[in-house]
Amino acid sequence: MARKSANQDQREGRRLSETIRLDDASTVGWLSASIIHDLRNPLATVCAGAEMLLDLDTPPSQAKRLAVNIYHAAYRMHDLLTDLTLVAHANKPVAQKCDIGEVVRAASEAALHPGPIQNIKIILNMRGELEVPMIRSRIERVFFNVITNAIEAMSAGGEIRIKVRKAGDYVLIDIEDTGPGISPRIRERLFTPFVTLGKKNGLGLGLALSRQTVLDHGGDMWTEPAAGARFVVRLPLITTIGTVARSA
Repeated sequence: MARKSANQDQREGRRLSETIRLDDASTVGWLSASIIHDLRNPLATVCAGAEMLLDLDTPPSQAKRLAVNIYHAAYRMHDLLTDLTLVAHANKPVAQKCDIGEVVRAASEAALHPGPIQNIKIILNMRGELEVPMIRSRIERVFFNVITNAIEAMSAGGEIRIKVRKAGDYVLIDIEDTGPGISPRIRERLFTPFVTLGKKNGLGLGLALSRQTVLDHGGDMWTEPAAGARFVVRLPLITTIGTVARSA
């Protein structure tokens, strides 16, 4: 099965760069770029799973697991494309009050789901339910990106500890892993588009797009000193986006 070349990845990077430059101050431009970026992970899952299923010697138990992975990845792409369709039709986003713990758990499960990830443990520390106004699909992708980065950094296994706490009119979500930490070479430019270090097929967009999503929600995202990598996401408890609806 044909695989993408380095030149194809570079062309994709240039196209995404043009998207951001043309609409740099626009939430629509950032959202479109974010969706395009986030389609890469589930698409890779579908391609890898399909490639393995083409092996006629694949045992039934493994074939079923691969089919489940493809199923979940396909639905993730469906949700992303639904968001893109709404943007294309200029529909205004609607914020929903969602339990932030449920959103983090969903992102964690999605990050762990594509394949057998050995010795990775995600610990969520949260007391009670805490509802936060958000465009759920976008905020869930923020946590998915951060958790996925942590998993990829801990090839030998480790822990991801997530703590959710209220601080005045905001909720703070601390995400810390036991990996090697953030290289000093990129720490100051970590949220700048196209900054990456040693990540296979990485475009250096995930964290920049994630922080922009949080900013669009009236919050912020930053790093703090830690033994591994530590990110903090701050979201307001009072929405600044469109109409607020109650989540189902």
